[in-house]
Amino acid sequence: TFIMIPGPNYVYKCPSCKNIVTNESILSGNTFGSTFYSDGKRVSMMLPDFPKITKCEKCTTIFWLDKQAVIGYFNWKSNKPAKWRKADKAGFLSKEDYFRALATGLAENKEEELFIRIRIMWAYNDCVRGQKELFEDEQDERSWIENSRQLLSLLDLSTVNHQFVAAEIHRNLGDFDNCISILNGIKKDDLAWVKEKLINECTQKNRWVIELK
Repeated sequence: TFIMIPGPNYVYKCPSCKNIVTNESILSGNTFGSTFYSDGKRVSMMLPDFPKITKCEKCTTIFWLDKQAVIGYFNWKSNKPAKWRKADKAGFLSKEDYFRALATGLAENKEEELFIRIRIMWAYNDCVRGQKELFEDEQDERSWIENSRQLLSLLDLSTVNHQFVAAEIHRNLGDFDNCISILNGIKKDDLAWVKEKLINECTQKNRWVIELK
Protein backbone atom coordinates (compact mmCIF):
# COMPACT_ATOMS: atom_id res chain seq x y z
CA THR A 1 0.00 0.00 0.00
CA PHE A 2 1.36 3.38 -1.02
CA ILE A 3 0.01 5.63 1.70
CA MET A 4 1.40 8.64 3.49
CA ILE A 5 0.70 9.09 7.20
CA PRO A 6 1.03 12.71 8.39
CA GLY A 7 2.72 13.38 11.72
CA PRO A 8 1.91 16.11 14.24
CA ASN A 9 1.95 19.82 13.44
CA TYR A 10 4.68 21.33 15.61
CA VAL A 11 4.39 24.85 16.98
CA TYR A 12 7.30 27.30 17.34
CA LYS A 13 7.89 30.98 18.17
CA CYS A 14 9.89 33.34 15.98
CA PRO A 15 13.10 34.06 17.98
CA SER A 16 12.77 37.80 17.26
CA CYS A 17 9.12 38.83 17.52
CA LYS A 18 7.58 35.69 19.12
CA ASN A 19 5.13 35.27 16.21
CA ILE A 20 3.66 31.74 16.22
CA VAL A 21 4.72 29.43 13.37
CA THR A 22 3.57 25.86 12.71
CA ASN A 23 5.32 23.16 10.70
CA GLU A 24 3.92 19.88 9.46
CA SER A 25 5.65 16.51 9.77
CA ILE A 26 5.29 12.99 8.41
CA LEU A 27 5.19 9.65 10.24
CA SER A 28 5.60 7.47 7.16
CA GLY A 29 5.69 7.84 3.41
CA ASN A 30 7.35 6.47 0.30
CA THR A 31 9.01 7.54 -2.93
CA PHE A 32 6.52 5.74 -5.20
CA GLY A 33 5.81 7.95 -8.22
CA SER A 34 8.58 10.40 -7.30
CA THR A 35 10.49 12.51 -9.81
CA PHE A 36 14.29 12.56 -9.42
CA TYR A 37 16.59 15.18 -10.94
CA SER A 38 20.29 15.29 -11.78
CA ASP A 39 20.92 17.94 -9.09
CA GLY A 40 19.76 15.54 -6.36
CA LYS A 41 16.32 17.09 -5.89
CA ARG A 42 13.43 14.68 -5.39
CA VAL A 43 9.77 15.62 -5.75
CA SER A 44 7.49 13.12 -3.96
CA MET A 45 3.75 13.38 -3.39
CA MET A 46 3.96 10.64 -0.74
CA LEU A 47 7.13 11.91 0.95
CA PRO A 48 6.93 15.71 0.97
CA ASP A 49 9.67 17.98 2.25
CA PHE A 50 8.97 20.41 5.10
CA PRO A 51 11.04 23.53 5.82
CA LYS A 52 14.06 23.20 8.13
CA ILE A 53 14.77 26.91 7.83
CA THR A 54 12.04 29.51 7.42
CA LYS A 55 11.22 33.23 7.48
CA CYS A 56 8.87 34.92 9.93
CA GLU A 57 5.96 36.46 8.03
CA LYS A 58 5.72 39.31 10.54
CA CYS A 59 9.30 40.51 11.07
CA THR A 60 11.15 38.70 8.20
CA THR A 61 13.69 37.09 10.58
CA ILE A 62 15.13 33.92 9.06
CA PHE A 63 15.70 31.05 11.51
CA TRP A 64 16.29 27.30 11.79
CA LEU A 65 13.16 25.61 13.10
CA ASP A 66 15.06 22.83 14.90
CA LYS A 67 17.00 25.43 16.91
CA GLN A 68 13.76 26.72 18.43
CA ALA A 69 11.93 25.03 21.27
CA VAL A 70 8.71 23.25 20.29
CA ILE A 71 6.06 25.07 22.34
CA GLY A 72 3.31 22.61 21.47
CA TYR A 73 1.79 20.43 18.80
CA PHE A 74 -1.57 19.31 17.50
CA ASN A 75 -2.68 16.22 15.61
CA TRP A 76 -3.51 16.56 11.91
CA LYS A 77 -6.86 14.83 12.58
CA SER A 78 -7.92 17.27 15.27
CA ASN A 79 -8.96 20.90 14.95
CA LYS A 80 -6.21 23.43 15.42
CA PRO A 81 -6.45 24.84 18.98
CA ALA A 82 -7.99 28.33 19.00
CA LYS A 83 -4.80 30.00 20.29
CA TRP A 84 -2.90 28.75 17.19
CA ARG A 85 -5.68 29.21 14.64
CA LYS A 86 -4.14 32.35 13.15
CA ALA A 87 -0.59 30.97 13.25
CA ASP A 88 1.55 31.23 10.13
CA LYS A 89 2.61 28.01 8.44
CA ALA A 90 6.39 27.67 8.00
CA GLY A 91 7.23 28.36 4.37
CA PHE A 92 10.26 27.53 2.23
CA LEU A 93 12.73 30.33 1.61
CA SER A 94 13.19 32.08 -1.71
CA LYS A 95 16.59 32.14 -3.41
CA GLU A 96 17.10 35.71 -2.14
CA ASP A 97 16.24 34.63 1.41
CA TYR A 98 18.80 31.80 1.26
CA PHE A 99 21.47 34.28 0.14
CA ARG A 100 20.44 36.61 3.00
CA ALA A 101 20.69 33.71 5.46
CA LEU A 102 24.31 33.13 4.36
CA ALA A 103 25.15 36.85 4.40
CA THR A 104 23.87 37.22 7.98
CA GLY A 105 25.89 34.23 9.22
CA LEU A 106 22.97 31.90 9.83
CA ALA A 107 25.06 28.90 8.75
CA GLU A 108 27.11 28.12 11.85
CA ASN A 109 28.98 25.14 10.41
CA LYS A 110 29.88 23.40 7.14
CA GLU A 111 26.78 21.17 7.16
CA GLU A 112 24.42 24.15 7.50
CA GLU A 113 26.22 26.08 4.76
CA LEU A 114 26.06 23.01 2.51
CA PHE A 115 22.33 22.65 3.20
CA ILE A 116 21.67 26.29 2.22
CA ARG A 117 23.93 26.31 -0.84
CA ILE A 118 22.32 23.13 -2.23
CA ARG A 119 18.91 24.80 -1.86
CA ILE A 120 20.22 27.85 -3.74
CA MET A 121 21.33 25.49 -6.53
CA TRP A 122 17.87 23.89 -6.54
CA ALA A 123 16.19 27.32 -6.58
CA TYR A 124 18.08 28.32 -9.74
CA ASN A 125 17.37 24.92 -11.29
CA ASP A 126 13.68 25.34 -10.49
CA CYS A 127 13.72 28.03 -13.20
CA VAL A 128 14.89 25.39 -15.69
CA ARG A 129 12.32 22.91 -14.36
CA GLY A 130 9.61 25.55 -14.72
CA GLN A 131 10.92 26.65 -18.14
CA LYS A 132 11.63 30.17 -16.91
CA GLU A 133 14.59 32.48 -17.50
CA LEU A 134 17.50 31.18 -15.40
CA PHE A 135 19.12 34.50 -14.48
CA GLU A 136 17.47 37.83 -13.75
CA ASP A 137 20.59 39.80 -14.75
CA GLU A 138 24.41 39.58 -14.87
CA GLN A 139 24.72 40.05 -11.10
CA ASP A 140 22.33 37.14 -10.57
CA GLU A 141 24.49 34.97 -12.83
CA ARG A 142 27.62 36.00 -10.88
CA SER A 143 25.86 35.04 -7.63
CA TRP A 144 25.01 31.64 -9.14
CA ILE A 145 28.63 31.05 -10.24
CA GLU A 146 29.92 32.06 -6.80
CA ASN A 147 27.43 29.73 -5.07
CA SER A 148 28.41 26.88 -7.41
CA ARG A 149 32.12 27.33 -6.61
CA GLN A 150 31.55 27.63 -2.86
CA LEU A 151 29.37 24.52 -2.97
CA LEU A 152 32.13 22.58 -4.75
CA SER A 153 34.57 23.51 -1.97
CA LEU A 154 32.21 22.12 0.70
CA LEU A 155 31.68 18.69 -0.86
CA ASP A 156 33.22 15.50 0.52
CA LEU A 157 34.34 13.67 -2.63
CA SER A 158 34.81 10.40 -0.73
CA THR A 159 31.01 9.96 -0.80
CA VAL A 160 29.15 8.90 -3.96
CA ASN A 161 26.34 11.37 -3.29
CA HIS A 162 28.74 14.31 -3.23
CA GLN A 163 30.61 12.98 -6.28
CA PHE A 164 27.38 13.20 -8.27
CA VAL A 165 26.71 16.73 -6.98
CA ALA A 166 30.26 17.80 -7.89
CA ALA A 167 29.92 16.27 -11.37
CA GLU A 168 26.62 18.09 -11.84
CA ILE A 169 28.09 21.45 -10.79
CA HIS A 170 30.98 21.02 -13.25
CA ARG A 171 28.45 20.21 -15.98
CA ASN A 172 26.39 23.30 -15.08
CA LEU A 173 29.53 25.44 -15.32
CA GLY A 174 30.30 23.97 -18.75
CA ASP A 175 33.33 22.04 -17.45
CA PHE A 176 32.34 18.81 -19.18
CA ASP A 177 35.78 17.14 -18.94
CA ASN A 178 35.85 17.43 -15.15
CA CYS A 179 32.25 16.23 -14.96
CA ILE A 180 33.04 13.10 -17.02
CA SER A 181 36.24 12.49 -15.04
CA ILE A 182 34.32 12.49 -11.72
CA LEU A 183 31.54 10.30 -13.13
CA ASN A 184 34.06 7.77 -14.46
CA GLY A 185 35.48 7.48 -10.92
CA ILE A 186 32.12 6.31 -9.52
CA LYS A 187 32.14 2.50 -9.41
CA LYS A 188 28.60 1.65 -8.30
CA ASP A 189 26.93 -0.75 -10.73
CA ASP A 190 23.39 0.18 -9.69
CA LEU A 191 24.11 3.82 -10.65
CA ALA A 192 25.78 3.06 -13.99
CA TRP A 193 22.65 4.19 -15.86
CA VAL A 194 22.79 7.62 -14.17
CA LYS A 195 26.48 7.99 -15.07
CA GLU A 196 25.77 7.02 -18.67
CA LYS A 197 22.92 9.50 -18.93
CA LEU A 198 24.97 12.38 -17.53
CA ILE A 199 28.02 11.57 -19.68
CA ASN A 200 25.68 11.59 -22.68
CA GLU A 201 24.44 15.07 -21.65
CA CYS A 202 28.09 16.20 -21.52
CA THR A 203 28.78 14.94 -25.04
CA GLN A 204 25.74 16.92 -26.18
CA LYS A 205 27.10 19.99 -24.31
CA ASN A 206 23.93 20.27 -22.22
CA ARG A 207 24.73 22.23 -19.05
CA TRP A 208 21.35 22.18 -17.35
CA VAL A 209 19.44 20.04 -14.89
CA ILE A 210 17.61 17.00 -16.30
CA GLU A 211 14.98 14.59 -15.02
CA LEU A 212 16.40 11.14 -14.32
CA LYS A 213 14.26 8.34 -15.71
